[in-house]
Amino acid sequence: MQTEQDRQKHFKDEEVDLSFIYRNLYLGFRRVGQGVSNAFRTILYRKWLVLGCVLIGVALGYALKKASKPYYNSSMTLVLANIRNEFIEDQLNKLSELIYEENFDAVAERMDITPDAARQIREMKFTNLDQDRIEEDSVLTGSPFRIELSLFDPQLFIGLEPALTEYLENNRYFARQKRIRQRQVESMITKLKGEINSIDSIKTNVSEPRGPVNGFIYGQPIDPTNLYRESISMYKEQVELEADLEKLANVEIVTGFIPRVKPTGPKAITYGGIGGLIGLLIGLVIALSLEKPNKNRA
Repeated sequence: MQTEQDRQKHFKDEEVDLSFIYRNLYLGFRRVGQGVSNAFRTILYRKWLVLGCVLIGVALGYALKKASKPYYNSSMTLVLANIRNEFIEDQLNKLSELIYEENFDAVAERMDITPDAARQIREMKFTNLDQDRIEEDSVLTGSPFRIELSLFDPQLFIGLEPALTEYLENNRYFARQKRIRQRQVESMITKLKGEINSIDSIKTNVSEPRGPVNGFIYGQPIDPTNLYRESISMYKEQVELEADLEKLANVEIVTGFIPRVKPTGPKAITYGGIGGLIGLLIGLVIALSLEKPNKNRA
Protein backbone atom coordinates (compact mmCIF):
# COMPACT_ATOMS: atom_id res chain seq x y z
CA MET A 1 0.00 0.00 0.00
CA GLN A 2 1.00 3.62 -0.60
CA THR A 3 2.32 5.19 2.59
CA GLU A 4 1.75 8.75 3.76
CA GLN A 5 5.37 9.59 2.98
CA ASP A 6 4.97 8.39 -0.63
CA ARG A 7 1.83 10.50 -1.10
CA GLN A 8 3.55 13.61 0.22
CA LYS A 9 6.51 13.01 -2.10
CA HIS A 10 4.09 12.62 -5.07
CA PHE A 11 2.36 15.90 -4.24
CA LYS A 12 5.69 17.69 -3.97
CA ASP A 13 6.73 16.36 -7.39
CA GLU A 14 3.48 17.65 -8.90
CA GLU A 15 4.04 21.06 -7.30
CA VAL A 16 7.55 21.17 -8.78
CA ASP A 17 6.25 20.26 -12.24
CA LEU A 18 3.53 22.93 -12.13
CA SER A 19 5.92 25.59 -10.87
CA PHE A 20 8.32 24.74 -13.72
CA ILE A 21 5.49 25.14 -16.30
CA TYR A 22 4.30 28.42 -14.78
CA ARG A 23 7.84 29.77 -14.73
CA ASN A 24 8.41 28.93 -18.39
CA LEU A 25 5.08 30.53 -19.35
CA TYR A 26 5.96 33.65 -17.40
CA LEU A 27 9.40 33.88 -19.03
CA GLY A 28 7.87 33.31 -22.47
CA PHE A 29 5.28 36.08 -22.06
CA ARG A 30 7.96 38.33 -20.61
CA ARG A 31 10.21 37.83 -23.63
CA VAL A 32 7.28 38.56 -25.98
CA GLY A 33 6.47 41.71 -24.04
CA GLN A 34 10.08 42.82 -24.12
CA GLY A 35 10.26 42.16 -27.85
CA VAL A 36 7.14 44.24 -28.52
CA SER A 37 8.44 47.00 -26.26
CA ASN A 38 11.82 46.99 -28.02
CA ALA A 39 10.07 47.11 -31.40
CA PHE A 40 8.04 50.18 -30.40
CA ARG A 41 11.11 51.91 -29.00
CA THR A 42 13.01 51.15 -32.20
CA ILE A 43 10.13 52.49 -34.34
CA LEU A 44 10.05 55.70 -32.30
CA TYR A 45 13.83 56.08 -32.43
CA ARG A 46 13.99 55.29 -36.17
CA LYS A 47 10.61 56.79 -36.98
CA TRP A 48 11.75 58.61 -40.10
CA LEU A 49 13.31 55.47 -41.52
CA VAL A 50 10.19 53.40 -40.78
CA LEU A 51 7.89 56.15 -42.05
CA GLY A 52 9.88 56.39 -45.28
CA CYS A 53 9.57 52.63 -45.82
CA VAL A 54 5.81 52.82 -45.19
CA LEU A 55 5.40 55.67 -47.69
CA ILE A 56 7.47 53.82 -50.28
CA GLY A 57 5.30 50.71 -49.74
CA VAL A 58 2.09 52.73 -50.14
CA ALA A 59 3.43 54.39 -53.31
CA LEU A 60 4.42 51.02 -54.77
CA GLY A 61 0.98 49.64 -53.90
CA TYR A 62 -0.76 52.49 -55.71
CA ALA A 63 1.59 52.06 -58.68
CA LEU A 64 0.76 48.37 -58.84
CA LYS A 65 -2.95 49.23 -58.68
CA LYS A 66 -2.55 51.62 -61.62
CA ALA A 67 -0.73 48.93 -63.60
CA SER A 68 -3.43 46.33 -62.88
CA LYS A 69 -6.29 45.90 -65.32
CA PRO A 70 -9.68 47.02 -63.93
CA TYR A 71 -12.41 44.38 -63.71
CA TYR A 72 -16.19 44.47 -63.30
CA ASN A 73 -18.38 42.04 -61.32
CA SER A 74 -22.04 41.24 -61.93
CA SER A 75 -24.39 38.30 -61.36
CA MET A 76 -27.39 36.65 -62.98
CA THR A 77 -30.03 34.38 -61.42
CA LEU A 78 -31.42 31.36 -63.27
CA VAL A 79 -33.97 28.68 -62.41
CA LEU A 80 -34.00 25.02 -63.44
CA ALA A 81 -36.88 22.96 -64.84
CA ASN A 82 -36.97 20.04 -62.41
CA ILE A 83 -33.27 19.21 -62.87
CA ARG A 84 -30.86 18.37 -60.06
CA ASN A 85 -28.67 21.34 -59.29
CA GLU A 86 -25.57 19.23 -58.89
CA PHE A 87 -25.64 18.53 -62.65
CA ILE A 88 -25.54 22.27 -63.36
CA GLU A 89 -22.88 22.78 -60.69
CA ASP A 90 -20.63 20.15 -62.25
CA GLN A 91 -21.02 21.69 -65.70
CA LEU A 92 -20.29 25.22 -64.47
CA ASN A 93 -17.34 24.07 -62.36
CA LYS A 94 -15.73 22.56 -65.45
CA LEU A 95 -16.18 25.84 -67.30
CA SER A 96 -14.76 27.73 -64.31
CA GLU A 97 -11.70 25.48 -64.33
CA LEU A 98 -11.09 26.25 -68.00
CA ILE A 99 -11.27 29.98 -67.20
CA TYR A 100 -8.89 29.55 -64.25
CA GLU A 101 -6.42 27.66 -66.44
CA GLU A 102 -6.78 30.40 -69.10
CA ASN A 103 -7.79 27.82 -71.71
CA PHE A 104 -9.72 30.48 -73.60
CA ASP A 105 -9.98 28.53 -76.85
CA ALA A 106 -11.92 25.77 -75.06
CA VAL A 107 -14.07 28.36 -73.27
CA ALA A 108 -14.87 30.06 -76.59
CA GLU A 109 -15.79 26.72 -78.19
CA ARG A 110 -18.13 25.66 -75.38
CA MET A 111 -19.86 29.03 -75.02
CA ASP A 112 -19.93 29.74 -78.77
CA ILE A 113 -18.15 33.09 -78.40
CA THR A 114 -14.97 34.51 -79.89
CA PRO A 115 -11.60 33.77 -78.26
CA ASP A 116 -11.10 37.52 -77.72
CA ALA A 117 -14.36 37.68 -75.76
CA ALA A 118 -13.34 34.60 -73.74
CA ARG A 119 -10.07 36.31 -72.75
CA GLN A 120 -12.09 39.10 -71.13
CA ILE A 121 -13.49 36.65 -68.55
CA ARG A 122 -11.50 36.97 -65.34
CA GLU A 123 -13.42 34.63 -63.04
CA MET A 124 -16.73 32.77 -62.68
CA LYS A 125 -18.48 31.52 -59.54
CA PHE A 126 -21.63 29.44 -58.97
CA THR A 127 -23.97 29.53 -55.95
CA ASN A 128 -27.09 27.55 -55.08
CA LEU A 129 -29.57 29.98 -53.51
CA ASP A 130 -31.51 27.29 -51.59
CA GLN A 131 -28.50 25.27 -50.44
CA ASP A 132 -29.00 26.14 -46.75
CA ARG A 133 -32.75 25.44 -46.80
CA ILE A 134 -32.61 21.69 -47.37
CA GLU A 135 -31.49 18.83 -45.18
CA GLU A 136 -28.01 17.36 -45.58
CA ASP A 137 -29.30 14.04 -46.97
CA SER A 138 -31.73 15.69 -49.43
CA VAL A 139 -31.18 16.36 -53.13
CA LEU A 140 -31.52 19.93 -54.40
CA THR A 141 -33.71 19.90 -57.53
CA GLY A 142 -35.09 22.73 -59.64
CA SER A 143 -33.72 25.41 -57.35
CA PRO A 144 -32.64 28.89 -58.48
CA PHE A 145 -28.91 29.49 -58.67
CA ARG A 146 -26.64 32.47 -59.22
CA ILE A 147 -23.71 32.84 -61.62
CA GLU A 148 -21.21 35.56 -60.73
CA LEU A 149 -18.95 36.80 -63.51
CA SER A 150 -15.88 39.00 -63.32
CA LEU A 151 -15.03 40.60 -66.67
CA PHE A 152 -12.40 43.00 -67.93
CA ASP A 153 -14.87 44.38 -70.49
CA PRO A 154 -18.27 45.36 -69.01
CA GLN A 155 -19.88 45.49 -72.47
CA LEU A 156 -19.77 41.68 -72.68
CA PHE A 157 -22.27 41.09 -69.87
CA ILE A 158 -25.24 41.40 -72.25
CA GLY A 159 -23.83 38.92 -74.76
CA LEU A 160 -22.79 36.38 -72.12
CA GLU A 161 -26.33 35.95 -70.79
CA PRO A 162 -27.58 33.90 -73.80
CA ALA A 163 -24.14 32.32 -74.20
CA LEU A 164 -24.24 30.82 -70.68
CA THR A 165 -27.87 29.76 -71.08
CA GLU A 166 -27.17 28.01 -74.38
CA TYR A 167 -24.08 26.38 -72.87
CA LEU A 168 -26.25 24.80 -70.18
CA GLU A 169 -29.10 23.94 -72.57
CA ASN A 170 -26.74 22.21 -75.02
CA ASN A 171 -25.78 19.62 -72.44
CA ARG A 172 -26.59 16.25 -74.03
CA TYR A 173 -28.61 15.03 -71.05
CA PHE A 174 -30.55 18.29 -70.70
CA ALA A 175 -31.21 18.49 -74.45
CA ARG A 176 -32.52 14.90 -74.51
CA GLN A 177 -34.89 15.58 -71.59
CA LYS A 178 -36.13 18.71 -73.38
CA ARG A 179 -36.81 16.78 -76.61
CA ILE A 180 -38.76 14.14 -74.67
CA ARG A 181 -40.95 16.75 -72.98
CA GLN A 182 -41.40 18.57 -76.29
CA ARG A 183 -42.65 15.41 -78.05
CA GLN A 184 -45.05 14.70 -75.19
CA VAL A 185 -46.54 18.20 -75.27
CA GLU A 186 -46.79 18.22 -79.09
CA SER A 187 -48.56 14.85 -79.04
CA MET A 188 -51.06 16.13 -76.48
CA ILE A 189 -51.72 19.26 -78.57
CA THR A 190 -52.27 17.17 -81.73
CA LYS A 191 -54.63 14.89 -79.82
CA LEU A 192 -56.60 17.85 -78.44
CA LYS A 193 -56.89 19.45 -81.88
CA GLY A 194 -58.35 16.22 -83.26
CA GLU A 195 -60.85 15.94 -80.41
CA ILE A 196 -61.88 19.59 -80.82
CA ASN A 197 -62.45 19.07 -84.56
CA SER A 198 -64.60 16.01 -83.85
CA ILE A 199 -66.72 17.94 -81.35
CA ASP A 200 -67.05 20.83 -83.82
CA SER A 201 -68.31 18.38 -86.46
CA ILE A 202 -70.89 17.01 -84.03
CA LYS A 203 -72.00 20.54 -83.12
CA THR A 204 -72.43 21.35 -86.82
CA ASN A 205 -74.53 18.24 -87.42
CA VAL A 206 -76.71 19.02 -84.42
CA SER A 207 -77.26 22.68 -85.30
CA GLU A 208 -77.61 22.13 -89.08
CA PRO A 209 -78.89 18.62 -89.69
CA ARG A 210 -78.81 17.42 -93.32
CA GLY A 211 -80.98 14.38 -92.92
CA PRO A 212 -83.13 12.51 -90.44
CA VAL A 213 -81.85 13.27 -86.97
CA ASN A 214 -83.24 11.54 -83.90
CA GLY A 215 -81.10 13.47 -81.40
CA PHE A 216 -79.13 10.38 -80.26
CA ILE A 217 -75.47 9.30 -80.69
CA TYR A 218 -74.58 5.76 -79.63
CA GLY A 219 -77.88 5.55 -77.79
CA GLN A 220 -77.29 8.72 -75.77
CA PRO A 221 -79.19 11.99 -76.19
CA ILE A 222 -77.18 14.92 -77.57
CA ASP A 223 -76.89 17.98 -75.33
CA PRO A 224 -75.46 20.94 -77.32
CA THR A 225 -74.57 22.73 -74.06
CA ASN A 226 -72.28 19.92 -72.98
CA LEU A 227 -70.66 19.88 -76.40
CA TYR A 228 -69.87 23.59 -76.22
CA ARG A 229 -68.60 23.25 -72.65
CA GLU A 230 -66.36 20.33 -73.54
CA SER A 231 -65.03 22.16 -76.61
CA ILE A 232 -64.11 25.24 -74.56
CA SER A 233 -62.44 23.11 -71.88
CA MET A 234 -60.33 21.31 -74.48
CA TYR A 235 -59.44 24.57 -76.19
CA LYS A 236 -58.23 26.04 -72.86
CA GLU A 237 -56.10 22.97 -72.27
CA GLN A 238 -54.67 23.30 -75.79
CA VAL A 239 -53.78 26.96 -75.20
CA GLU A 240 -52.05 26.10 -71.90
CA LEU A 241 -50.04 23.34 -73.55
CA GLU A 242 -49.02 25.66 -76.40
CA ALA A 243 -47.86 28.20 -73.80
CA ASP A 244 -45.86 25.46 -72.05
CA LEU A 245 -44.33 24.55 -75.40
CA GLU A 246 -43.23 28.17 -75.95
CA LYS A 247 -41.42 28.34 -72.60
CA LEU A 248 -40.14 24.78 -72.71
CA ALA A 249 -36.56 25.20 -71.49
CA ASN A 250 -34.30 23.49 -68.96
CA VAL A 251 -32.81 26.79 -67.79
CA GLU A 252 -34.57 30.15 -67.62
CA ILE A 253 -33.15 33.56 -66.72
CA VAL A 254 -34.85 35.21 -63.72
CA THR A 255 -32.64 38.30 -63.46
CA GLY A 256 -29.84 39.10 -65.88
CA PHE A 257 -26.48 40.79 -65.49
CA ILE A 258 -26.53 44.44 -64.45
CA PRO A 259 -24.44 46.71 -66.73
CA ARG A 260 -21.46 48.13 -64.85
CA VAL A 261 -19.89 51.56 -65.33
CA LYS A 262 -17.51 51.80 -62.38
CA PRO A 263 -14.94 49.00 -61.97
CA THR A 264 -15.24 46.65 -59.00
CA GLY A 265 -11.50 46.46 -58.58
CA PRO A 266 -8.66 46.66 -58.04
CA LYS A 267 -9.27 48.95 -55.04
CA ALA A 268 -6.66 51.60 -54.32
CA ILE A 269 -7.13 51.40 -50.54
CA THR A 270 -6.45 47.65 -50.56
CA TYR A 271 -3.27 47.93 -52.60
CA GLY A 272 -2.10 50.95 -50.61
CA GLY A 273 -2.81 49.26 -47.27
CA ILE A 274 -0.98 46.06 -48.21
CA GLY A 275 1.96 48.06 -49.58
CA GLY A 276 2.10 50.17 -46.41
CA LEU A 277 2.04 47.08 -44.17
CA ILE A 278 4.87 45.45 -46.12
CA GLY A 279 6.83 48.71 -45.96
CA LEU A 280 6.27 48.84 -42.17
CA LEU A 281 7.64 45.31 -41.74
CA ILE A 282 10.66 46.03 -43.94
CA GLY A 283 11.34 49.31 -42.10
CA LEU A 284 11.10 47.53 -38.73
CA VAL A 285 13.54 44.83 -39.85
CA ILE A 286 16.01 47.46 -41.08
CA ALA A 287 15.65 49.51 -37.90
CA LEU A 288 16.22 46.47 -35.66
CA SER A 289 19.25 45.50 -37.73
CA LEU A 290 20.72 49.00 -37.26
CA GLU A 291 20.05 48.92 -33.51
CA LYS A 292 21.66 45.52 -32.96
CA PRO A 293 25.34 46.71 -33.19
CA ASN A 294 24.57 49.52 -30.74
CA LYS A 295 23.17 47.02 -28.22
CA ASN A 296 26.20 44.75 -28.64
CA ARG A 297 28.58 47.67 -27.98
CA ALA A 298 26.56 48.71 -24.95
